[in-house]
Amino acid sequence: MPSSGIGSKLIDLGGGAQPAAATKTYWFYANDTSTAITPIIHGANATNTFLTNNNLGTRTFEYNPDSKANLWNPATNKFDFSSLKIGDIVDIRVDLVIDHNGAQEVNLVMDLAEGEPSPYTLNVSHDYYKTASLGITVTAQFKLPFIGQETVDGGARLRLTSKASASIVVEGWYYEVTQV
Repeated sequence: MPSSGIGSKLIDLGGGAQPAAATKTYWFYANDTSTAITPIIHGANATNTFLTNNNLGTRTFEYNPDSKANLWNPATNKFDFSSLKIGDIVDIRVDLVIDHNGAQEVNLVMDLAEGEPSPYTLNVSHDYYKTASLGITVTAQFKLPFIGQETVDGGARLRLTSKASASIVVEGWYYEVTQV
């Protein structure tokens, strides 16, 4: 609230909000090596092609001055949001290279709150290609505000859907956490 100092006494002038608490930001880049050697194979019309990332690439890095939890778990190939709280925000960028075998739609989705009473899917990227192509770079970036405990508790994984077959190389994903 605004105030006026008179001598050593603080007088409230009313009508103002208290300043917001400080936020903390930290980030990670999980760079994959395994799909560069053996790409993920997506079968035509498959809806369960989950993306993997071993987090072992030379470009893996972090800015994590307070030693916060790394959200990506390469053992489960899922994001673990259990260290977050309601109000935190995660900004995610997914970097892929896709070879696809025909005219097709390529959709990247994130399945959230798995194992919870109300799981849901977030459409992250939708691309359409007129012809078969090799080495197509797909980059998707999105914000994920944490507004429900099920999202925090259930974690998330990334999935590709498409009507035609494709092979996928995961370059990695960058994610930045803003804690409130």
